[in-house]
Amino acid sequence: MASPLSLGVLISGSGTNLQAIIDTIERGELNAVIRVVLSNRGDAYGLARARHHNLPTVVISHKDFSSREAFEAELIKTLQDHGVELVVLAGFMRLLSPVFIRAFRNVS
Repeated sequence: MASPLSLGVLISGSGTNLQAIIDTIERGELNAVIRVVLSNRGDAYGLARARHHNLPTVVISHKDFSSREAFEAELIKTLQDHGVELVVLAGFMRLLSPVFIRAFRNVS
């Protein structure tokens, strides 16, 4: 069996999409491990869902940065620091630039 795919999951709200991913992994239907759950909102209920499953969580508020570029640079760094191979946008409500997309193109 191949090594599990390392996921970084970005959320902004209740985390129902995140929960579906967690459930699919736990049922053995997806060979993956969630390395980090990132939210741009500290009050996102999805963070509680992640913690319930002992998943690492990080909050990076876009309001703490003077530009989209600075915010995305911090997202990229955090995802890379956690060894993420694939980024999943699971109800993440911010548009991401081509710079962000290129940072995870063909990562393996």
